[in-house]
Amino acid sequence: MPGIDTATSSLSSQSLYFAATQTASHQAAKQAKQIERNSKSSFSSSLKRIQEEAELASAGLPKEIAGMTEEEAIVFLKDAVDIAGDELKLSQSPENLENYRKKIGQFMKYVVRNNFEVIEKRRFGRNRRGKQLAPYYQIQIINQKLNNLASDMLYNHSKNLSILARIDEINGLIVDLLAA
Repeated sequence: MPGIDTATSSLSSQSLYFAATQTASHQAAKQAKQIERNSKSSFSSSLKRIQEEAELASAGLPKEIAGMTEEEAIVFLKDAVDIAGDELKLSQSPENLENYRKKIGQFMKYVVRNNFEVIEKRRFGRNRRGKQLAPYYQIQIINQKLNNLASDMLYNHSKNLSILARIDEINGLIVDLLAA
């Protein structure tokens, strides 16, 4: 009977081997399907990210904020304004001034784009001349915290903004002199 025990043990070890291979092949197939799903989703997410970057670039916003939450984007843009403001304080070069102006513009564009909603309300009736009354517009603030942050940031950077205003005033005077 020792021959039967060895045959049985070799059969059971072979069946264990085949069971393990089968399990491994099933796991490999599952992983392949998961990779395929991930590649499809990563392709679609890449496509969405590229579209979002293009939209941001056309709106004059940095493409680095693509895929960020609103709070992350605000922090990123505010930090960029603070850094540009510090550079402007250290050295009032034309490059630093232009960079600061650009960063302030991007921050304000983002705030306006994501924090305000313009609602057009139609008015019924006619004026004295018989023409239909023009609609009126209402601006609704969506996120009061974001609005307060923008106000605080502009207040904190008022010195730099007054420098920008003076430079714009000087540029306007130069244009007036050239036009005359």
